Amino acid sequence: MLLLTLAFLILLPVTIASITIVVSLIMKWLLEKEVNNRKEYSVFHFVNIAFTIMMWGTTSIVFYGLVLEKITETGWMTMTMYAYVYPLPVILLLYTAASRLFRSWIYPVSSQTDNIIYLKRRSGLFR
Repeated sequence: MLLLTLAFLILLPVTIASITIVVSLIMKWLLEKEVNNRKEYSVFHFVNIAFTIMMWGTTSIVFYGLVLEKITETGWMTMTMYAYVYPLPVILLLYTAASRLFRSWIYPVSSQTDNIIYLKRRSGLFR
C-alpha cells in the first residue's frame, strides 16, 4: 500500500509535470519565435509554472484522492495542500533547471545590439 501511495502521490505527478514543462517550454519558444520576434518574454514563465502546478495538483487529487479514496480520510484542505502547495518548490526547481537547459540548447546564438552575431559554445548534455 505504501508503494502505491508513493506512486500516486509523487511519481505520477512528477512525470506529468515533467511532460508539461517540456511541452510548455516548446510552446513558449514557438510563441516567442512567431509573435515576439525571437526575443524572450518572461510573462510566459509565470503562465507555464501556473499550468504545471495545475497539472501536478489535478493529477494528485484525481489519482491519490479519488482513486485511492484518501479524500475522505484526509479531507479536502489537506489534499489541496498536498496537491498544490507542498510541491511548489519542486516544481520551481524543475522548471528553472529545464528552462536553463532548454534555453542553452535551443538558442545557440547570442545577438548583441549591433549586427554582429556571437556564437555561444555548447555545454552540458547537448553538445
